[in-house]
Amino acid sequence: MMSSRLFPCLLAVGCAFLALSTVTAAHAQSRIDEPFGLSTVEASQAPLSATWNDLLLEFSNDRTIIAQCRARPSSCASSAAQKFLGVVQEAETQTGRIQVAYINRAANAALRALNNPRADAEWRSPLDALIKQVSDCKHYAVLKYAALGAAGVAPAALKIVVVEVRSTHQQHAMVAVRTEGQWLLLDNRTSILIESSKALDYYVPLYALGQDGVRQFALPGHPVQMAGSDKPAY
Repeated sequence: MMSSRLFPCLLAVGCAFLALSTVTAAHAQSRIDEPFGLSTVEASQAPLSATWNDLLLEFSNDRTIIAQCRARPSSCASSAAQKFLGVVQEAETQTGRIQVAYINRAANAALRALNNPRADAEWRSPLDALIKQVSDCKHYAVLKYAALGAAGVAPAALKIVVVEVRSTHQQHAMVAVRTEGQWLLLDNRTSILIESSKALDYYVPLYALGQDGVRQFALPGHPVQMAGSDKPAY
């Protein structure tokens, strides 16, 4: 488990931010087709990168359990896998924004937000999050990331994004999914799908986590925010 004095919603990311030195295009290839319409650069040396890689391995273990429960529901011993399939299966018959909206609402309903977001600083796999049930923003994001992948969304069209909320200077995690030519944000605080390019008045994008590891948003003239306020982000 990782801990930090960073914002309550993403305490576990704190050590990675504190340890990460500025990443420049000289060290990593810039990529433009990302959420918010911004380019990103590789941030593979951050401690967060190792945490994310470990979590991807846990995703793989979860997928094995989920596949077994899908194939033989009558013998499924994992209540968390059954809940996960409940999040995914209805959405599998849908496409595009409708499918994304189904999963956003179902995942928001499947977990309960912590009264004290400081209480859980650990990143969890989707099934572990469903077992614990009481969660913060990063757990909702992990569940949605996995559920959208299970519903057939291509890995390249999925990210977990870490942002700073401009109004509070808090950091927050959401899922970004590319569908119908747009990157949409899925937030545990609302069932509304938010077009990422229209959210820059509210958020400062910091990091994107996906199949290609951890990447840092390139924000000209804006230094990376290494530490956040102690106030809750939601």
